Amino acid sequence: MIEYKARAGSGGIKWDAVKELFGRDDILPMWVADMDFASPKAIEELLEKEAKIGAYGYENTPQEFYDSIALWNKERHDFTVLPEWIVPIPSVITALGVGVKLWGDGGVLLQPPVYEQFNSMIKKNRAKKVVSPLVNEDGRYKISYPLPKASVALFCSPQNPTGRVWSIEELTEFAKEAKAQNMVVVSDEIHSDIVFGKHYPLLEFYDRVVLVSAVNKTFNVAKYGGGYAIIKEKSLREQFKEYLESLHLGISPTSAKILITAYKEGAWVDELVQVLEQNIDYIEKNLTPKIKRVRPEGTYLYWLDFSVFDLSDKELREITTCEAKLGLNSGTKYGREGTKHMRLNFATSLENVKVAVRRLNSIFGEKE
Repeated sequence: MIEYKARAGSGGIKWDAVKELFGRDDILPMWVADMDFASPKAIEELLEKEAKIGAYGYENTPQEFYDSIALWNKERHDFTVLPEWIVPIPSVITALGVGVKLWGDGGVLLQPPVYEQFNSMIKKNRAKKVVSPLVNEDGRYKISYPLPKASVALFCSPQNPTGRVWSIEELTEFAKEAKAQNMVVVSDEIHSDIVFGKHYPLLEFYDRVVLVSAVNKTFNVAKYGGGYAIIKEKSLREQFKEYLESLHLGISPTSAKILITAYKEGAWVDELVQVLEQNIDYIEKNLTPKIKRVRPEGTYLYWLDFSVFDLSDKELREITTCEAKLGLNSGTKYGREGTKHMRLNFATSLENVKVAVRRLNSIFGEKE
């Protein structure tokens, strides 16, 4: 049973940092990518059990961690993973940074609009950014070819913020171009369980891939961090592991146990996807057509296009915040290609979705 969780006062930034981020505390927050749903009961029970131990000494990462990842990928994505390909990581963002550090000397490929931490990791590691914007074809984004020359690519699959789930044909073409350059690809696939069709891991199409993921988005446990990389090519895997070990970076025992527990909750994920699809159905049916959008193929994020309105990005943010009283992500956060767009997180109750649609329609819809 998917349970809505009122989170104001819990310490989560989505609800409790709105005054700081949006300048007012009377807004409905639909921004950062976590959910207003309780995690599976089994995770709550695990954490209660952990708290009662009373002594919190060192622990190793158990073999079950690796086996759980392999089984989950086989059952959910029909993707065969050998346990020895798996490397525990502190976070997906950490893995992005490691990829830039290790293989970014010849430039880092960025395909905006894209998750802002991609650009951040390039900038913080003082790497050369090679930009190849996605092509917007009536709101449906596609990869632009030919790929410019780069030594590593940061790839987002499913794509945040546009909600694209790349097809077999698209992944095949991308892999072909990457292979022609012998490019390493760090593929962020953290949203891969939240799709409304089928997700295909990039590693099925190309070996020089560092596939990174975690249970954080799917099971709403972002505060605990952790994750994993799947690296088939041995030389890449050894480089990646050596760099992590040089900084004593890995996964916490609690995060590993959360993953093991979460990856037994496939039925809960199936129900979650149904709930999210109901929210999508409502938005598609009821949100004014003046706000252009394409139905998300994955993630719980709507990419809303306000370009029909004669508004600057600053004006758009002010109106959605101060008049609609909604906390949305400005599209320019994901690159200048996101101008006149906003990202809306619909992983909340249907009641909250209805409020958001009503408020947007009152400002941007047909006037009576």
